[in-house]
Amino acid sequence: MKIKVIIADDHTIVREGLKSLLEKKGIDVIDIAKNGREAISLAKAHQPDVVLMDISMPDLNGVEATAAIRRAVPKTKVIALSMHSSKKMIDKMVASGASGYVLKESAFDELYDAIKEVNKDNFYLTPSIARMYGGSKGKMVKDIDDMPKFKEISKKEREVLQLVAEGKKTKNIAEKLCVSIKTIETHRASIMKKLGISTIAGLTKFAIKEGIISLE
Repeated sequence: MKIKVIIADDHTIVREGLKSLLEKKGIDVIDIAKNGREAISLAKAHQPDVVLMDISMPDLNGVEATAAIRRAVPKTKVIALSMHSSKKMIDKMVASGASGYVLKESAFDELYDAIKEVNKDNFYLTPSIARMYGGSKGKMVKDIDDMPKFKEISKKEREVLQLVAEGKKTKNIAEKLCVSIKTIETHRASIMKKLGISTIAGLTKFAIKEGIISLE
């Protein structure tokens, strides 16, 4: 039986290129998403075997999307496919429930191997990353809500923080999250208080530093 995959990446060339390469290898690419929110919706609808998840995406990043998919569709495995090789980012994805982490600079055959491995309930790390951790997943943070900075703000506040840092207006954020403007203002005030940040510029800087949004 073919492995069913969803690709989530905000770059059209990457999505289409991966789709073509995977299909040539006999992988069934059942859908593609351009942001984390779409990835969650498609994963719920299709329940794929594997989601290939970019980390730095607009609207909702790969870290939050991975956590949501693992909660909603536990049987679906997620492989982070990213340019980022920092320990902080890798820890966040693994803590969110990713079963693998592959760098975009890797050869395609490595990604193909990663898909096969996680589909067999194994854990896969790009070799250079595995060496960083001594080959042990056990040294990684196990739950994203246990990470120091993320302990301070809730899941919903992290969603609001990303949208605020991306420059979205309060009204637009409220419409996107299906809540009132007052609720968004309350979340924003709570975030600022918890993080000790008093300006939108400060929130944006924090979001970039923590990998919630990217400058790419």
